[in-house]
Amino acid sequence: MRIVCCNKYFFVNGGTEQYLFRILERLPHLGCQAVPFSVAYAGSRPSPYAPYFLPPPGDPGQTHFDTLAKGLGAVARLPRLMGRAIWSFEAKRCLYRLLDALGEVDIGYILNIYNYMSPSVIAAFKSRGIPVVMRLGDYNLLCLNYQLLYKNRPCERCLGGAYRHGMVRRCVQGSLPASLVRGAAMYVHRLLGVYDMVDAFVAPCDFMREKLIQGGFPDHKIHVIRQGVETGAPPVSEEKGNYILFFGRLSPEKGLDTLLAAYQDLAPDVDLVLAGRGVGGYEDVLKRLVRPGFEGRIRFAGFVQGPELSGLISRALLCVTPSRWYDNAPLSVLESAMHGVPVLAARIGGIPELVEDGVTGLLFRPDDAADLAEKLGRMLPDRPALAAMGRAARERALRQGSLDDHLARLLELFRSLHPR
Repeated sequence: MRIVCCNKYFFVNGGTEQYLFRILERLPHLGCQAVPFSVAYAGSRPSPYAPYFLPPPGDPGQTHFDTLAKGLGAVARLPRLMGRAIWSFEAKRCLYRLLDALGEVDIGYILNIYNYMSPSVIAAFKSRGIPVVMRLGDYNLLCLNYQLLYKNRPCERCLGGAYRHGMVRRCVQGSLPASLVRGAAMYVHRLLGVYDMVDAFVAPCDFMREKLIQGGFPDHKIHVIRQGVETGAPPVSEEKGNYILFFGRLSPEKGLDTLLAAYQDLAPDVDLVLAGRGVGGYEDVLKRLVRPGFEGRIRFAGFVQGPELSGLISRALLCVTPSRWYDNAPLSVLESAMHGVPVLAARIGGIPELVEDGVTGLLFRPDDAADLAEKLGRMLPDRPALAAMGRAARERALRQGSLDDHLARLLELFRSLHPR
């Protein structure tokens, strides 16, 4: 089976790209050819298919909206940005070139294409008779900012297609022009029935499935296929460091300001390590929240990956996932579990489907620093209980299934749409 995987980034920007690179590596072992289609940004990983990648809407180094929207060229880029948000003929042409070079293709697998590639790629696949499956890692089909979040609070005003709320509220990066473009794109896509062309949607949790149904998507097209874990994770580390850990993207929806407040209010005798890349200067915002006396105890480790990240996770006393948005299936929870590390997580979105409260970790009220501090203070003194939770978390993750189990279910869905 030949599968073309579409994602706007071909470097690790977040959990979606980690997933992309994992399946590109594993699918050939399952008898499939996996081909990426992306945007040719600076820093993209090497690929024999890179000559077919779509040119970026701005300079190759401008990978995010906050850089695209600034500078002398911002106005000149506007038409191209609008095309990438609404309907990009350029993206269709590039994908057609790739499809022509490949010959027969069985499935188009859509990951994250928004604002840099456009849903025109869906039409490109369908015009060639290729079924399309879309994996949803966020709420881009329902919300202008993908997060169902407004002013750091869950918001569902646009859920049924009333995108004008998000336009007026400037829900895209606080920018009225960007919000108008994004909202207009969503109205156009809804009017044209773009997503009616999608044969199946893959949701990572039941919570997201329910939100999609509430948003008007047909339930028979929505398939819950949960994240698979890497069963080759290193053994549980008996040697622990004296720290708790957050790892992931440093951005406002992750609730890191709440974590900093709770940690500093509690002032435990352990360090706090934040590992990840800041988005839009948010790391500087967080650093300004560090109070006098805590500068040496709150460490910003930057972007970490591979064995270094694995070691950082395995030695943590516990990991914290303080999300304030409807986080669906954060990979960090599963990775912590596979390292035998319990998680203290917000009770929101799909997270309670991953953390068994009191067994594999604890849940706290989202955006509630006092509740987070209380739960943290409850967990840290009892090191044997932490170890038991970590073991239970690993066992639960293994029962949920491996990455190959996830791919087996995914391929079963693909074959049901393109039997041969």
